[in-house]
Amino acid sequence: MFRKDAVENRKMKWQGRVILLPGISIWLTMLGCIIFLTALLTFFISGTYTRRVKVNGEITTWPRAVNIYSGVQGFVVKRFIHEGQTIRKGEPIYQIDVSKSTRSGVVNDNQRRDIENQLIRVDNIISRLEDSKKITLNALQQQRTQYREAFNRSSEIIQRAEEGIEIMKNNMDDYINYQSKGLINKDQLTNQVALYYQQQNNLLNLSGQNEQNALQITALESQIQTQSAEFDNRIYQMELQRFELQKELIGTDAGGEIIIRSPSDGKIDSMSVTVGQMVNVGDSLLQVIPKNIENYYLILWVPNDAVPYITVGDKVNIRYEAFPAEKFGQFSATVTTISRTPASTQEMLTYHGAPKNTQGSSIPWYKVIVKPEKQVITYNGKNLPIENGMKAQSTLFLEKRKIYQWMLSPFYDMKHSATGPVNE
Repeated sequence: MFRKDAVENRKMKWQGRVILLPGISIWLTMLGCIIFLTALLTFFISGTYTRRVKVNGEITTWPRAVNIYSGVQGFVVKRFIHEGQTIRKGEPIYQIDVSKSTRSGVVNDNQRRDIENQLIRVDNIISRLEDSKKITLNALQQQRTQYREAFNRSSEIIQRAEEGIEIMKNNMDDYINYQSKGLINKDQLTNQVALYYQQQNNLLNLSGQNEQNALQITALESQIQTQSAEFDNRIYQMELQRFELQKELIGTDAGGEIIIRSPSDGKIDSMSVTVGQMVNVGDSLLQVIPKNIENYYLILWVPNDAVPYITVGDKVNIRYEAFPAEKFGQFSATVTTISRTPASTQEMLTYHGAPKNTQGSSIPWYKVIVKPEKQVITYNGKNLPIENGMKAQSTLFLEKRKIYQWMLSPFYDMKHSATGPVNE
């Protein structure tokens, strides 16, 4: 009993009686399988799932914040506003010097000085022309006044002479009657007739003088109109020359100093350059936030395979990068605008959160505008506003299908591949 084999056998022997439990009934196993398969089939047949897509976007306002860029190259010599200041449309912001200098001085200053001297000479010429016009027209009008007075006097004399001739004609007729009756002789009648015709000749001379006065008045009136038109024409030509010089002066100013003005009402948010700094074409100068911001909107860029399933008024979920979903959760928003044409590359470049099409990829993106229900987020008793340019991710809910339809979608592709031409 102390053999080695016996000792090893005792070590390997169980320290008790082995009891085997009875197995589960085959009927219970079949019943469990049937229940599980029934529940699984019920879930596949009656259950539904809504396809979802995640898209990126950024917060903006309407109207959007205005980015002002430099259109010229030069040095900032003056700043008219400061950050946080409220500004109105058209007010100056920066003054940029774009002038060039030579040995004779600043080119634009020399040109401006020459043009201003020319403008002074042109103004003097116009002033002298206006004075000459005034003096000439006054002299002609005085002559016309004198001729009118002479015409009026001669007209009165002619009227009185005609009355006298009428009396002399009556006297001549009486003398003819007297001579026929033998009361006077023939010489007396002849003297009366000669006197009558002499007075008529004098009246004719007065009438000719009166007509000359009338013609002279007409000629003076015509001369007044002609002289006035000639002076006006010369003044107009000089004014045109002055306008051309003023245009050159404006062009000279444009080549010397440029004033950057605000394109809209708003508030200065950030200024990128300071006085003395050099700017190039396209450099950002500042941003102007709209004066009255009623709502913030989220601009989403949606691919073409999701746009047909979105309608105005749909609810979407938003997650802000600035407010992590792990702490703040998701936020609700409503679709307000859906673009029905793909966004252009130029439009997408104005948004920092817009997707960038890589080389060889030309996916059409549609702009969708949604309005967050919460414009301000409350955290630890503080109001945290959403701001322009904040990036966000949104979940869009698209078409809704049965579970088995989603499971069989690969077979639909096989069916379409095997199907012949479709006859509609």
